[in-house]
Amino acid sequence: MGGLALAGSLAKGWNAGSTFGVPQDFPIYPGAGLIGVKETLGTNGTSVSASWDASASLDTVTAYYSDRLSQSPWAIVRKNATDGTWEFQRTDGKMRGLIQLSGHGQSTRIDILLNK
Repeated sequence: MGGLALAGSLAKGWNAGSTFGVPQDFPIYPGAGLIGVKETLGTNGTSVSASWDASASLDTVTAYYSDRLSQSPWAIVRKNATDGTWEFQRTDGKMRGLIQLSGHGQSTRIDILLNK
């Protein structure tokens, strides 16, 4: 999601050791390795970007997120067929986000952007 930039923001920095800022109930593909997490404080609130690498095909990871982001407390709002980005939200309306999955052979990169 390199094209998703926040102007006028203050970044806390990458933290590859944990998933601070990512809700504990957010589905993370089993066995996916965390690449990094960045929490940004801006004029419109807080956003969190996070990336993982999964040792699974794009089809397998896509099926996982299609299922898990369709279960409470999450809901898929829309899927952008042009760039493959999905918009999702918490069913309580407290958080929205974007997810983009990109396949690289037998591994898949998972990128999310959450707006709190």
